[in-house]
Amino acid sequence: MSWLTDIQLRDLDTEQRLEVTCKKCGFTRYENPHELLMSEVMQFAYLDEVQDALTCKTWNCNGKIRLALSSEAETEGFVGGLA
Repeated sequence: MSWLTDIQLRDLDTEQRLEVTCKKCGFTRYENPHELLMSEVMQFAYLDEVQDALTCKTWNCNGKIRLALSSEAETEGFVGGLA
């Protein structure tokens, strides 16, 4: 079990983006979850099912993809008590 099995596509915010990375060629694109919800097949899908259904969109690849939630939050590196 992973976090992909716990979250449905409809649980994501309207501003949330899904980062889609191809495992075969490494191409990365972003998907809007609410555009995916327009499909009847995806309306009640969990993210692991979405990951299995999507494929790479680059020409002649069609590889399996990996999903990640993208975030606009600012991140900082670990300082390790040196600051």
